[in-house]
Amino acid sequence: MKIALLHNPKSFRGETGGTDLLRVFERAGHDVSYASTREPNWQSVLSEKIERAVIVGGDGTVQLVAPHLGSTPFSIVPSGTANNIAQCLRQTSNAESLASQLDRGETRYLDRGRVWSGTESKPFLEATGIGVFAELILAMKDWPQKAEMKQAESRKEKFARALEELRKISRGYRGMPLELKADDTIVIDRFLLVAAMNLELIGPRLQLAPGADPGDGYLDLVFVRERRRESLCRWLECQLPGQKNAADFEGLRCRRVEVCASNLAPVHIDSHLMQKPEFPLVIELESAVLKYMVYGSSSGAR
Repeated sequence: MKIALLHNPKSFRGETGGTDLLRVFERAGHDVSYASTREPNWQSVLSEKIERAVIVGGDGTVQLVAPHLGSTPFSIVPSGTANNIAQCLRQTSNAESLASQLDRGETRYLDRGRVWSGTESKPFLEATGIGVFAELILAMKDWPQKAEMKQAESRKEKFARALEELRKISRGYRGMPLELKADDTIVIDRFLLVAAMNLELIGPRLQLAPGADPGDGYLDLVFVRERRRESLCRWLECQLPGQKNAADFEGLRCRRVEVCASNLAPVHIDSHLMQKPEFPLVIELESAVLKYMVYGSSSGAR
């Protein structure tokens, strides 16, 4: 099988070299074009006629690569910190196992979200929103211990640090006055958190939208009003690093969300920030525009 192997050697567990990965897939009989996503010309391997794409990296790597794949099905070998996308799409962490069954998987369809701010638009795979998760990303950019975070040896340590910061933000965050229009339903209040979810998980593997289906053609809009602060804080206090503890907040299933705000507020689009968005913000879903593969026992998971 002709495959494109797209690898982020700088991901959390990127200790496996590109040469070793290449050998794994070549030994399984595949015709492999390899590219490091740290190189400026990595997209060139996608110009060839490929049957599969294999993405080796974390959520950021998948978010970078997947929008360029068009109708080419992809698989993920997760090697990042949270690996939310791989978790939700039931992907294997074993490159050898994947290589041996690459031609025997089941094709699934994946929706892709899109955020419009004025005339500018950005795609997302996991979630987009306003409130405490956007503030967490903003805080992490300026953490005094950022260098220490990069040196952290365990995934649980990184989760624990992110969770503690999120708890602190949630205790002190001033609710944002917003008008939300989810399809034909309008909700007006002050919010601590608004997230249009395509997947179940967000941030340090928090199950904010339990049951969200990434291929059902709907967004799961989850929101926490300012008066529910204690509920949010209690939920965060119950989280253990890397362990899924499902949330039970207000939510709506919809295809389109319009967010109106009178004040400027940063918006997170997956793990990236739009610090000066233009409101109203429009969030839409592009149904079944990507394809991914599941294998073995994972294929019956959903």
